[in-house]
Amino acid sequence: MTYDDLLGELDALSEEKFRAFTVRLLNTGRRVLGVRTPALRSLAKRVRACFPDFIPEFFARSEVTHEEVLIAGWQTGKDYGENIRLLLRLIPLMDSWAQTDQVIGRFGWAKDKTRLVRDFERFILGGEYEKRAFVVMLMTNCMDAENFRLIEEYLPRVPFGEYYVDMAAAWLLCEAVLRFPDRGNALLASPFVTPSVRKKTGSKLRDSLRSRRHTAAKELQNTRD
Repeated sequence: MTYDDLLGELDALSEEKFRAFTVRLLNTGRRVLGVRTPALRSLAKRVRACFPDFIPEFFARSEVTHEEVLIAGWQTGKDYGENIRLLLRLIPLMDSWAQTDQVIGRFGWAKDKTRLVRDFERFILGGEYEKRAFVVMLMTNCMDAENFRLIEEYLPRVPFGEYYVDMAAAWLLCEAVLRFPDRGNALLASPFVTPSVRKKTGSKLRDSLRSRRHTAAKELQNTRD
């Protein structure tokens, strides 16, 4: 596979209606081709298997699409050091919540969470999507009894005020309250949490609780039927 082959496959997989729909959601400055996620993930696996020079060629290009950023982010493997080197170069190129969430949200296998957080720490004072990547990394890697301390230590260091940072923080705090009510509520009540983030967290909690009640009601109805 060559880069031209990859671009040809992306073009063949693109759907105009899906592209128009996706553009409205992503808020990205990059060109969006409109490739559905399952097809894109499948292509990313083939890139990993058949295109060993993809990453250096990707970073050498002056312009890349939204889909190419995702494919690059999905090239992580079993080598932690290799993965971190890739992500530390890629995250500053991200300009959409979907890129941070779909790439960083999958990067949850690192055994040493303290090392992972410290490797990402440089993004705390970065751009909006760099900070969002850091918050998403905390949520997807440290939301357990053993590592929750890292959320308590590092989330207060993240400057709030940018929309996509605040939304990620609210998402994390919502999960924290639901999974660890005492520690999560204490975190939510902390002075570092701005009124805007606290309000967004409350909204997410209400939505989550409504969704859970709806699911429970459906399961109860199914058992009666």
